Amino acid sequence: MNRSIAIKRITRNALMLALLCVIGMFAIPLGDNIKVSLQLLLVFIIGLTAYSVIDALIITSLYLVIGLFLPIYAGFSAGVTPTFGYVISFVVIVIPLYFLNKIKIKNQFIRMGIACVVSLIICYAIGTIFLSLYLNLDIKSALLISVVPYIPFDFVKIVIAVLVVSILNRN
Repeated sequence: MNRSIAIKRITRNALMLALLCVIGMFAIPLGDNIKVSLQLLLVFIIGLTAYSVIDALIITSLYLVIGLFLPIYAGFSAGVTPTFGYVISFVVIVIPLYFLNKIKIKNQFIRMGIACVVSLIICYAIGTIFLSLYLNLDIKSALLISVVPYIPFDFVKIVIAVLVVSILNRN
């Protein structure tokens, strides 16, 4: 790899990590104890635009580790919380995001949408299992608390991510 490409790649990864750390801290309150963060939106964009799957894994892994010690998670939290399973899932879901975005589907919106939906299901599974173990809940209760209220918002994040990435791909 030539030097200028390496510098661009490192710079892009650092910017994506910084964006994830800053934007990920904020949670938008929507009433009834529902707060929506933009972490997942950034993870979708990272997974869909990464130079390589290794880059995406590095960014999300660093986010996970930094957040254990600094309050960069949603709501300015840090460490292991009931929703930490969702943060763990970010490291996992960038893999299908990256590879499913490479499949041979001509329509980029459909391709990226499929990648995001599959990744979202994996995120829900990992996060829900962690939450149920952490709070000693059955899976149904954990789903009702941590997934069902957020489904519409997560699909809006998918639409935004697909639109942002399609604009970035044009430039």
